Amino acid sequence: MNTPLDGSRDVRRATERLARRLPEPLENLAWIAYNYLWSWTPRGEDIFRLIDDHRFAMAGENPVRFLANLPERDLLGAATSPEILSVLTDVAESMEVELARPTTSVLASGPVAFFCAEFGVHQSLPVYSGGLGVLAGDYLKETSDQALDVVGVGLLYRRGYVHQRMDLSGWQHEYWLEANTGQLPAVRVRGADGLPIKVHVPIWNGQLAAHVWRVDVGRTPLYLLDAGLPENSPLERWVTARLYEGSHDVRLAQYALLGIGGVRALDAMG
Repeated sequence: MNTPLDGSRDVRRATERLARRLPEPLENLAWIAYNYLWSWTPRGEDIFRLIDDHRFAMAGENPVRFLANLPERDLLGAATSPEILSVLTDVAESMEVELARPTTSVLASGPVAFFCAEFGVHQSLPVYSGGLGVLAGDYLKETSDQALDVVGVGLLYRRGYVHQRMDLSGWQHEYWLEANTGQLPAVRVRGADGLPIKVHVPIWNGQLAAHVWRVDVGRTPLYLLDAGLPENSPLERWVTARLYEGSHDVRLAQYALLGIGGVRALDAMG
């Protein structure tokens, strides 16, 4: 029997690792945290806020980061809370029913691939800037709700989009925040050999290498290409550093990676 290379196995492994630090009554939180379906499931967000509203907010409402860093005493306390356990049971059952529905095929040859430069799935996955990303994220959520056979393909911007602040003199300043990929609700997709799947795209008279990450948006997988690899030059790594980079050369490289690299990634995953 062939092992699927679509990243579903890697999601299960990440879920199991997170579950190992949770008390047994809270183990369902692990797989819930790795699927953004919680974000539009009734009371899905309440589970994490009931455990520790302040820490959840400080974690950027990222449930994987939140659970990975929550003190053991707080986890043990949550595991004995009737309210938290009741909400957890309701949300887990609702999500399980939703994820178990049969998929509706759109094309006989396989899933429809939706490519976009940004996806606004949730604020804890900072790979979007505004309207286009939010619309693209809503498309993925709707394809999940409709049980359609669709996958999303985008780029993993490690620094996301620009943030702005004002100093005491009223001047505006820009800054970027580096994402900790190890604590995102995302997993690196691995091949049959256990190594990360890698694609190459001809850019700037060379071969840009990129890994593929999987994010579960309900029933719909979102695949994000990441050029932040040591084997790439600093300029090549910059291709997936920031969303809508000002340099025209980098922007063109981003589109080449998204288009050519995205197709090659889908081929590599079968």
